[in-house]
Amino acid sequence: MKRYRLLLASGADRSGIVHAVSQYVYQHSCNVEDSRMAVLGGRFAMMMLFSGKDKDVERFETELEDFGRQAGLSAVVSPADCPEEPATAGPVVRMEVVAMDAPGILVQIAAALKELGVSIQSLDAHLAPAPTSGTTISSVKIKLAVPAGVEISKVEDEMERLAAQINLDIVIRPSQE
Repeated sequence: MKRYRLLLASGADRSGIVHAVSQYVYQHSCNVEDSRMAVLGGRFAMMMLFSGKDKDVERFETELEDFGRQAGLSAVVSPADCPEEPATAGPVVRMEVVAMDAPGILVQIAAALKELGVSIQSLDAHLAPAPTSGTTISSVKIKLAVPAGVEISKVEDEMERLAAQINLDIVIRPSQE
């Protein structure tokens, strides 16, 4: 039977980490289903959904601590569900937010989306200096799953209200995925 697991791994950034992890997955006859990787604050961080047969996943989990130690990574595995999309899912949209950096922007956006029942599927947030003024600008790109029965116009209206309230520029558009 095919099993799904989520691997979370992090460690000091260096060349060869992705090779080491992907080789470990391959050597255990498992398959990478989906992954996200980034370097944040000089640290490599990874989330990887993988699958394999019961015996291969069991061996993967049993040997992971030794692999992590050898690779210089902190690694944990958790059970995961089959990644198939539910039949009742609504549209997926992209939202981009730009604002002068201030504490609480992300929590207010997340709260408004929660109230609408919208799920955040991915989120990338970055701070950078504005080209001319040097003011710190917050840039957030979010992939949203809008539940069936919730109009995108309702999401747009709520985000526009929030944008006006806390001085954000927000653009919502259909996802190209």
